[in-house]
Amino acid sequence: MPDPDLATPVNPRWADALLSAQILVAGAGLIGGVRLRAGAGPVRDRWLEMMNLMLAARSGKTTPWIRIPSSSATGRLTGGIDITATLTSGRPVHEKGLLARADGGFVVLGMAERLAGASAAIIGSALDDGESIGSSGTRQASRFSIVALDESAGEDENLPSALADRLTLDLRLDGLSIRDAVCDPDLAAALARHLPDAATSAKAMGGIPVGDGLLEAAAAISMALPGSPIRRALDLIRVARILAMIERKDQVDGEHLATAVRLCLGITLNASEQTEAEERPAEADQRQDSEDQPPPPEPPSDEADSDGEITEADMSDADMMVAAAAASRAVLAELDRPDRSMAAKMARTGKSGGFKSGSRRGRPAGIVSRPPYTEARPDVVSTLRAAIPWQRLRNPDFVLRTDGSVPQLRILPSDFRYIRFRHRTESTAIFAVDASGSTAMERLAEAKGAIELLLGDCYVRRDQVALITFRGLTAETLLEPTRSLVRAKRSLTGIPGGGPTPLAGAIRRSLEIAGMVQRRGQSPLIVYLTDGSGNIALDGKPDRVRAREDEKMLARQGAALGYRSILIDISRRPRETTRELARSMQAQYCPLPIVSASAVNAIVSAELQKGPSQGDRQ
Repeated sequence: MPDPDLATPVNPRWADALLSAQILVAGAGLIGGVRLRAGAGPVRDRWLEMMNLMLAARSGKTTPWIRIPSSSATGRLTGGIDITATLTSGRPVHEKGLLARADGGFVVLGMAERLAGASAAIIGSALDDGESIGSSGTRQASRFSIVALDESAGEDENLPSALADRLTLDLRLDGLSIRDAVCDPDLAAALARHLPDAATSAKAMGGIPVGDGLLEAAAAISMALPGSPIRRALDLIRVARILAMIERKDQVDGEHLATAVRLCLGITLNASEQTEAEERPAEADQRQDSEDQPPPPEPPSDEADSDGEITEADMSDADMMVAAAAASRAVLAELDRPDRSMAAKMARTGKSGGFKSGSRRGRPAGIVSRPPYTEARPDVVSTLRAAIPWQRLRNPDFVLRTDGSVPQLRILPSDFRYIRFRHRTESTAIFAVDASGSTAMERLAEAKGAIELLLGDCYVRRDQVALITFRGLTAETLLEPTRSLVRAKRSLTGIPGGGPTPLAGAIRRSLEIAGMVQRRGQSPLIVYLTDGSGNIALDGKPDRVRAREDEKMLARQGAALGYRSILIDISRRPRETTRELARSMQAQYCPLPIVSASAVNAIVSAELQKGPSQGDRQ
């Protein structure tokens, strides 16, 4: 929405970026913030500099601008006991957390896609309540907006949902040239001149009315989005009001809401769309000239107008603009984007294995009162912060002595605090391949190809692969868990095939390897390639009925242990017994009559990228 008094940037995407900065400056503390999708570089730095120039030009004083790295401890966010000041004064002194220091300003989250879930929950709670609660129970005002620097490069990286759902704007700067990113102090001052003062922004926003038609349109658009439609509808209305406030309009019109849809959904505007938008007023003038003449009489319609249908003539200009924005190709493409679906959000739990808590290494994941492992040592600072509030009860003479020294602290075992570490584990795909029957060689060849394809990506996802073949009376481990492609190719050559199917023995052997993998701190994934027609029991005797009972018993055991598994049915016609077996082991069932290495690799890779669910045992 360019201003005629200002020099509009050549690139429409940079114009939208500056408009987003205006909205953030005008709505500091009133909206959640912006998700800035861009890698570290001069374009992102120039946008941040332009925003800082607008803040300085609008208020004339320093606005809080707190940078918080993704690795910051949760205690620093909310604050707690100031140890030095407490020991000096002889009474508990509470320090401000990082969120309280940003009151009335902005929090800049560096590498927000790596932010821990606990930190994201604390920041989201402060955004909702407008205050943060410290570890000592103190409540501090924390009204701020967030600038989340999202540097994610793939679908396996994403912001925590507790933070992403609360960010109002979605800004994409990837692909912008540094020549298009104009950073001019005069332009920033001119843009800030149209912004109201921070003290009057909330009152000005509340005084701008929004029509019922626009409210219904915002609700309809937000209901089409996954996640939290009520929150998204409120965001659209807030941004539309801020746009009207920037333009000094008395009410919100359809153009404001259409622009809010574009900025909140992260829809990029290219140069051709900008040209079409500029040509629309000329076409409207031509239509106006033709409308001066009386229109020809319309033929009578057979249909009654009492059906309650709203025709185009009954719609106002604002409603038509909003309807066009909601039904435009860009909005529909945004709704169909994979990362907008709730399933995609739930699937992105990591590149490979799940998180392992109670480890001696990894990233800090909070403070606990019990040792996470046997040899854990207490954290001195956290222990002092837990013990200091109780010193006046344990020692009534807890005051400074005449010589300025501090009395001895009384620390109890209940005051001990420990740092809990967490790191991501590796994944191991365990293939159990049916090498029996007349089609054994075909299945083995495709299994070899799938394993080689997976090993080609193992260095990216830190995966390992193991191979079990079962034929005759027993199951044999041909390849121990490894990520060596050379070793795998050497072990996969010359595998024999044919004979009966000891499926029960293969399940037992796969569970044994999965237990060994899990004891190493890795996440196992068992992949069965079989037609499900086992006919050898665990004792090695040919008994189809007893073999099926043993298979179900072991399948339920694997499900109780929480092992992830995939059962690929490679029979020409999928069987109900094989589906029941997959249901018993709570496995993903994939009928694949025509086996191919690429199809097997796609199924296993998708499951490995998802990682274990939140409830998996570590």
